[in-house]
Amino acid sequence: MTVMRWFPIPVLFIVAATLNAPAWGDGLETLVVTGERDEQPEPMPGGTELSMREQQPGLRIDSGELLQGLPGVQADSRSNYAQDTRVTLRGFGARSAFGVRGIDLQLDGVPLATPDGQGQLSSVPVDEVTRVRVLRGPLASLYGNGSGGVILFETAAPEDNRLSAKLLAGEGDRRRQALAGEWREGDWGARIQASRFESDGERPHAEAERRNAGARLYHLADSGIEAIVRVDISDDPLLQDPLGLSPERWREDPQAGNERAFTYDSRKKIRHRQASMTLRQTQTENRWEAALWRGQREVNQWLPFGGEDITSSGAVIDLTRDFAGLRASYTRDLTLAGAPLEASVGLSLEQMEDRRRGYVNDNGVTGDLRRNELGEVDSRDLFTIFTWQPGVRWSVTGGARYSDLTFAVDDHFIVPTQNGQPANPDDSGGREDDFVSTALGVTYDLMDRWQLFASVGRGYETATLTEMAYRNEGTGLNTQLSPAESDQRDIGVRFGPPGSPLMELTVFQIESSDELVVDQSEGGRTTYRNAAATERWGLEAFGSLSLAPGWWARYSASYLDATYSAGEWSGNQLPGIADSNVYGQLRWEPLLDSRLGLTLVGRYRSEVATADDNETWAPSAVTWDFSVDSERVFGDWLVAGWAKLENVTDEPYVGAVIVNQGNGRSFEPAPGRQVSVGLNVDYQW
Repeated sequence: MTVMRWFPIPVLFIVAATLNAPAWGDGLETLVVTGERDEQPEPMPGGTELSMREQQPGLRIDSGELLQGLPGVQADSRSNYAQDTRVTLRGFGARSAFGVRGIDLQLDGVPLATPDGQGQLSSVPVDEVTRVRVLRGPLASLYGNGSGGVILFETAAPEDNRLSAKLLAGEGDRRRQALAGEWREGDWGARIQASRFESDGERPHAEAERRNAGARLYHLADSGIEAIVRVDISDDPLLQDPLGLSPERWREDPQAGNERAFTYDSRKKIRHRQASMTLRQTQTENRWEAALWRGQREVNQWLPFGGEDITSSGAVIDLTRDFAGLRASYTRDLTLAGAPLEASVGLSLEQMEDRRRGYVNDNGVTGDLRRNELGEVDSRDLFTIFTWQPGVRWSVTGGARYSDLTFAVDDHFIVPTQNGQPANPDDSGGREDDFVSTALGVTYDLMDRWQLFASVGRGYETATLTEMAYRNEGTGLNTQLSPAESDQRDIGVRFGPPGSPLMELTVFQIESSDELVVDQSEGGRTTYRNAAATERWGLEAFGSLSLAPGWWARYSASYLDATYSAGEWSGNQLPGIADSNVYGQLRWEPLLDSRLGLTLVGRYRSEVATADDNETWAPSAVTWDFSVDSERVFGDWLVAGWAKLENVTDEPYVGAVIVNQGNGRSFEPAPGRQVSVGLNVDYQW
C-alpha cells in the first residue's frame, strides 16, 4: 500500500531528530490580525478553547479531527466522505442526516452556516486553523437561529515569510498533499494555500477526491483598523457513498459494501466558493466590527433509489445555493452604578437562494426531471450584548437578539392531470418566523484561580430549507415544521488560568418544546417532524495538567441524559446521542522539547440509539491511538514528521449512525487498525 512505501521516511526522520541539534523556537511573538479580538480573553460561562498544537497529529482529512476532546462535543466520523462529519453539542444537531444542524459555525468571524441554520465543515481549511473556541450553554443563543452551541475556528496572520509542503498518507490508500506560502512585511501579511486528498476508501464504493485552495490578505492600518480579505475554493469531484449497513451485516463484516450503492452508483460532487472581508477597530473607545461575505455552493448527488414517480421529487439532486450576508456591531465602554460596562449593539442581514432540481436516477444515470424550484431564505437580526463588572470579583454578561426569518419556495415543476395520470401540483409556499433569544451569565472569582459561573437563556431553532424540502405524504414544502424553543440553565466551577483550566466542572439542563427530530430516513432522503418535548441534563468535566517535566495530559468527560419528555416516545433516549463520552490524552517529551514527542489518546463512547423506538443500538466502544512526532530546525529549514497507529486494538465499532433509517441500514462503520504518516518541510526567511 502507499502508506507502507512512505512509512520509513517519517520514522527515519524522527529517529534522526533525537540527535543533538537545536530545537525549533516559538517564532515571533507579534501577531497583527487573528480571528478574534482577544488572544486570551477572560472566559465566559460555557466558553472553552483549544490550540491545535495540543491535538494529536493526523491526516487532517476533515474538521472533526480538530474537535477531539472538546467538552460537550460529539464528533462522529462516518468514514464516508460523501457525508460531513456528524457533530453534536450537548445533543444539539443530533437530527442531522448530513452537514451540521443546531450549531453556529464560524471561521474568523464569518459564518459557515446559512441563515436557516445549515452548517458544513468540508470547506474549512484545516491546515490553517490554529485555535478552536467552543461556546456551550445559554449564552450561545445570542448568536441567533440554530445556536444550541457555537464553534469558532480561528486562523492567525503570517508572522514571517515562509514556504511549506506537506506529504501525508494512510492505509486505505489515503493520500494528501498540501502547499502553502506566507508573506509578512510590516503591517501587511498574505497567505496562499492549496491541498488535495484522494482515497480508495475503507469500504467498497467509497472512493473520494477533494481539492482545496485559498488566499488571505491581512492589514493593520495606522489608525488601528484591522482588515482580513479571504477567498476560499473547494472542489470535490468524486465522493462515492458506500451507504450504511444493517446491524446484522455489520457484525458479519464491518467493512462490507451495500449493493444499492453499486446499483444506483450513489455519489456526490460538491463545489464551494466563498469570499469575505472583515474590518474591525479595537484600539479606541469606540470599537466596531463589520463582516461582509458572499458565496456559492453546488451539489450534485445520486441517491440509492430510482425516484420515478411524478411526485417523488426524483433521486438525483442538482442544487445550486447562492448566499450572502452582512454583520456589523458597535461597542463602547460605559459605566453603570459606578462600575465599568462594555455594551455592544449590532445587526445581521443574511440571505440565501436555492435552485433545486430533481431527476430520476436510472441506475446511476441522470434521467427525467421530477423537481424544479427556487427556494429563498432571508434573515434579519438585531442584537445587544453587554458585560458589566459590578465588583472586583464579579462579571455579568447578557443580551438579547431579535430574529426574523422568511422562507419562500416558487415551484416550476407543475404537471396537470391528463387522462387519469397522476399529477404534480403547484407546491409553491412559504412561512415566516420571528422570535427573541435572551441570555444572562454571571461569573465570580472565588479565590486565586478559582471561579464560579452560572447562566440561563432561551433560544430558538427553525427547520432548514432542506429539512422542509420533503414530506412523507404529498409534495411541496413542509411548512408544518414549527421552530423549536429551548430553555437552558447551567452552573459550574473552574480552576486554573484563563483559557487553559486545570479543571472545569459544569452541570446543565435543557428543556425543549417542538424539538426538530428525524421522522424517516431512507435511501438518503430524510423527513422531519416536531417532537412534543424533550429534556436534557448532564455533567461535563475537562482540563489539562502538567504532570512532570516533559509530561502533559488533557482530559474531557461528559454525561448527557437526553430523552423525550412527552408524546409517543416519552422516556426514550434521543437517537444519535451517546450518553457518555470520555477522552484522555497523555503526552511525553523525553527530551523536554519538540525534538521527540509520544502521544497516547483513549476514547470511550457509550451505546447510541439509532431510532426513536430505541430498539436498535450501536454498541459502546473503547479505542486507542498512538503517535510519535518530531520537529527539527536546520538553519532556515524546519522539518517535522509523525507516525500514527489508529485504533491500536483493532476494535470493531460504529463510527456514526443514520438516525431513523427506514430500511434498517443505520450503521456507518469505522475503520479498523490503520497506520498513517506525515512529513512537513518549511523554509523560512
